Amino acid sequence: MNSSNSPVMVNLEIGDQLTSISCGHVMVELIKFIAYQRLQIPYSYQWLKQVVNKKKLCEEEPLKESFQSERHFRAASNALENLDFILKSIQKEISGPSIPEEVCIALGATPVTCKEVYRVLLPVVCHKPQCHSTLIANDQKIQRNVFRTLVTSEKLSQVFFNQLSPTNLYVFIKKKLLNNQDNILDNDNFVFSSGCRIPRSCKIIVIDLRTKKLDNVACCNDFTIFGEVISQNLENLCLEESSEREDKYNEIESTDDIRWYQSSYIMKGFKDCVVNGSSITNSWLNS
Repeated sequence: MNSSNSPVMVNLEIGDQLTSISCGHVMVELIKFIAYQRLQIPYSYQWLKQVVNKKKLCEEEPLKESFQSERHFRAASNALENLDFILKSIQKEISGPSIPEEVCIALGATPVTCKEVYRVLLPVVCHKPQCHSTLIANDQKIQRNVFRTLVTSEKLSQVFFNQLSPTNLYVFIKKKLLNNQDNILDNDNFVFSSGCRIPRSCKIIVIDLRTKKLDNVACCNDFTIFGEVISQNLENLCLEESSEREDKYNEIESTDDIRWYQSSYIMKGFKDCVVNGSSITNSWLNS
């Protein structure tokens, strides 16, 4: 990355193959992927949930725990709770009548001092959950191909090369105003944000899930996709720095017809707690 934070572009173009439910699932898995890959949680989401739930069961027994164990449990359980709230609220908004145009994940002490920003451009239109067209890929296939490509991408690995210390994870969504009114589903989960300018030193990664064939999603049973098109798109994945689009992605700011909303929940990243060369979570599983 250069000093002027030109964005790294990731073009997947899978929007015409998504239902609103599968779009929500892909977005949720992306957030989990980013949180783990950028070391905001020291274990995968599945492992984090497992060890926290096991520790909660152990709390019913009157066992004396070390200060280190209790402190780490508070950090892990609070992070998991807030992350789960974020994931559920994102799924709710994407499954609603108005799909967000964009989901933005910011990592940093505050949004205005963020170190990395991941801007995920969502499809303009998603198929309804009840669509049974055989031309739509299932959730498992889309997620498997998307994440295989992200994990094996050499260019994206360069973005991940420098470690990022645990910090705060913020989530924003971008929506258009409808009839001059907010169309957010739950004002308890997302609050209006006037936005901010992204620092010049911040890394910006843009993940574009939109389709270029909007005419193909007009009807669930009449569009010309698919087969192995998703695999071809992902195999041809291109990440590049684009100075031409720099200004477009260097800010998160609400306007007269576009509103940004910030999640009410903030996930605080944390490091693993190692005792005698082993993660303290092993004692939770063995207790």
